[in-house]
Amino acid sequence: MQRFLGKLLVFGFLFLLGILGLLLLPLPSHTYNLAILDKHRLLEGMGSPKLVIAGGSNCAFGIDSQALTEALGIPVFNLGIHAGFGLGRILDDAGRFLHAGDVLLVIPEYSHFTDAWNGGEAAYGLIFNARQYRLLLHPGLYGLPGELPSCIVTHLQGFIARFRPPNPLAYRRDGFNQYGDYIDHLDRENQAFASRLALSRLDQKALNRFFRFVESCEAQGIRVILSYPSYEEASFAASTDLIRTLDGILREQIAVISRPETYCFPRDWFYDTAYHLNREGRQQRTEALLRDIARSGLFSTSP
Repeated sequence: MQRFLGKLLVFGFLFLLGILGLLLLPLPSHTYNLAILDKHRLLEGMGSPKLVIAGGSNCAFGIDSQALTEALGIPVFNLGIHAGFGLGRILDDAGRFLHAGDVLLVIPEYSHFTDAWNGGEAAYGLIFNARQYRLLLHPGLYGLPGELPSCIVTHLQGFIARFRPPNPLAYRRDGFNQYGDYIDHLDRENQAFASRLALSRLDQKALNRFFRFVESCEAQGIRVILSYPSYEEASFAASTDLIRTLDGILREQIAVISRPETYCFPRDWFYDTAYHLNREGRQQRTEALLRDIARSGLFSTSP
């Protein structure tokens, strides 16, 4: 029995070592999620006050931060990359670059408050491939990501893909501009995509963690405001009741400057998912966001 347990322990150790080895396999330097390193360098060079946008790819693909910078008269930087990092991890990452006088504009994907707070497959890429090990676990803010088996398969496929010709439609690290916006897709044709199914029930634990993060920021002199993601109309219709319930809960605890319906957009404004806007959608969304910011009274905006 002892020999069996000993072999089992050795096997378990080797198995975990193998998983770690796969996660540490170097992916191509142009991998999309590695843009987080470039964004960190840009943010480190910015002073205060500034407006930092935090969220997933709805932010990366759908906001013209240069237009916001010019209209608001202060630097605006878009930290959005991938919703799969998990909102807790995204906020923790943003917090390192925020100081008194800054404004944090949180624009989460709706799934962040249902089943994606801790992140999934993409979070492992952030932690291991981008070497952001501090973002593995934060007991008070987020737990370990899910989807580890899927992550291992994808990571291995990504490593193999480095020996193949690149896919011209694949997201790239160098597709971001100096404001943190993804722009490589703006002149491409829309791609086919499926609308999102109805979202699952709200995660109260995720909401509580979010509110604690907001309180911590406010105590440091950092203003936190919230807007809503661009969302394709059929996907929005599938989860309207949940989205409106979420809106009511958030308004009780945080400064919400937008209405969800404002960012429910027609399908032909989206590039390749229910969250990723094309050029026209990006312009319409940026103008709507600027109007919401203007109404908030935080900044004096130009026409």
